[in-house]
Amino acid sequence: MSATRKWIAQACVVVAGAAMFLPWNVNAGLSGTQTVTGISTGVGRILLVICILTVVLIQIRWRPAWIGAGFAGAIAVRELFSPSGTGTPDAGLGPQIAFIACAVAVLLLGWNMFAGVAAGEGRGPDEPPRWFFSGPLGRRR
Repeated sequence: MSATRKWIAQACVVVAGAAMFLPWNVNAGLSGTQTVTGISTGVGRILLVICILTVVLIQIRWRPAWIGAGFAGAIAVRELFSPSGTGTPDAGLGPQIAFIACAVAVLLLGWNMFAGVAAGEGRGPDEPPRWFFSGPLGRRR
């Protein structure tokens, strides 16, 4: 089940990165409605780089990879409530999809992290569970 959560979380982060190619904000300019994609803004490029780094962190099985997904989600939420651009822009579809995908990824990665700690991942197969103390205090007789 742990691998399934990681795959789904990784797919969500990839979707958040791909949302940078969707409309990021919509400006009502002089020549009509102008759509700006996320990749053409500095914030969108940062979010794309963070999503790529988060996918790499998930691949190398780093437990706190949820921090990267949370940071990307925070950037997307910031763009939803205060979009960058000129004029009076309205948030497009890109930040909405990025926020939802990052929120799902954070939930799944956090769940996976706490489930791994509770199951005792990282110990050898022959090592007994450490119930109370670890190190020399736990081995006293």
